[in-house]
Amino acid sequence: MSHLHGLLVIDKPRGWTSHDVVSWVRRRLRETRVGHGGTLDPAAEGVLLVAVGQAARLASFLQDAGKQYLAHIVLGIASTTDDLEGEALLAAEPHSQPPRAAVEEALRRFEGQIEQVPPAFSAIKVAGKPLYRRTRAGEAVEAAPRRVVIYRLELLHYAYPDVLVSVDCGKGVYIRSLARDLGTVLGTGAYLHGLIRTRVGPFSLADAWPLETLDRWLSADTWRLIALHPDTAVSEHAALILSPEQAKAWYHGAPVRRPGAFSDQRLARVYGLDGSWLGLARYEQAREFWKPALVIPNRPE
Repeated sequence: MSHLHGLLVIDKPRGWTSHDVVSWVRRRLRETRVGHGGTLDPAAEGVLLVAVGQAARLASFLQDAGKQYLAHIVLGIASTTDDLEGEALLAAEPHSQPPRAAVEEALRRFEGQIEQVPPAFSAIKVAGKPLYRRTRAGEAVEAAPRRVVIYRLELLHYAYPDVLVSVDCGKGVYIRSLARDLGTVLGTGAYLHGLIRTRVGPFSLADAWPLETLDRWLSADTWRLIALHPDTAVSEHAALILSPEQAKAWYHGAPVRRPGAFSDQRLARVYGLDGSWLGLARYEQAREFWKPALVIPNRPE
């Protein structure tokens, strides 16, 4: 069994798919258990979390993490793909150029919980088939709206037709859809011209390795110098320390009774007294115990 476990924070370049990056890491490390913490479109760049070994079991938790983006939106024209990869659909007349105040007001409409329709060219499955395949086949199919959360939208720069926006959001938000919908509200049409993911959970671009640097340095021998411990991805959660007896019971799925004023379904990192990471627990308020949500196979003797 491989001894390589941990996280890589990578600055994904434009033109690579998230799967391309995962495949590249697999080849470099000769490790099959590699996953990522949230897809970035090929035209986008920025923070991509790659989980290796036991850390790959964190994939669903990584995808739930909050994200931050820097988006360059262009008004006055729409796109078949809602980004620069598609064909132009329409152009607005010069008299439809909105003032900055109108753009700021329109952006405020998208803050909070909203219903968002995924782009026609996306991997969302409709009747078991990816939406982009149906669209390319000429089918007029639209994905059902999804409830997503956008915590903050900040207009950083506006000089028609260019809009530069900082976006803080939860999982499942399509920035391409945000660009498209902003153009609809303003009556100008719009598409996403450029996108940089600047943060995933606690990790920012400052933590990310460029692929060209990893190409020089990443190997099984340098792994411990480059990778992060898996629990750094969930470092914002409280820690639950187990006695040796509780740790043994933990591996049989036994909950840990620990009454307290904890919110229901709250997550906690779980450790043994020796500091070994045992996984994640989720609190069940009605029963006042922590139930295993993720068990790391680090079984004590």
